[in-house]
Amino acid sequence: MSEIRVSFEQLSAAAESLSQTASKIQAELDELESTIKPLVETWDGAAQEQYFQAQQTWDKAAQNMQEITAKMGMAVNAANESYQAGERANAAKFGG
Repeated sequence: MSEIRVSFEQLSAAAESLSQTASKIQAELDELESTIKPLVETWDGAAQEQYFQAQQTWDKAAQNMQEITAKMGMAVNAANESYQAGERANAAKFGG
């Protein structure tokens, strides 16, 4: 039978890191948008329309990436809680 070793601290750190990464993704996108906004405002016609269409695609992809990263963090946190509950239940069987 295989042995499973779990570090609650490492799982907690991984969950926190994923949560922070999701926030950083949005912050970087916000910064990028504010940086290029003055340039985009000088465009008109087809160039501007093509940019806005491309930006919508990028925004959707970035939102999906951010949501997935946040969900991964929640899943890691849930796994950590599950492992800790299992350890408490096992310890209780031995009077601990």
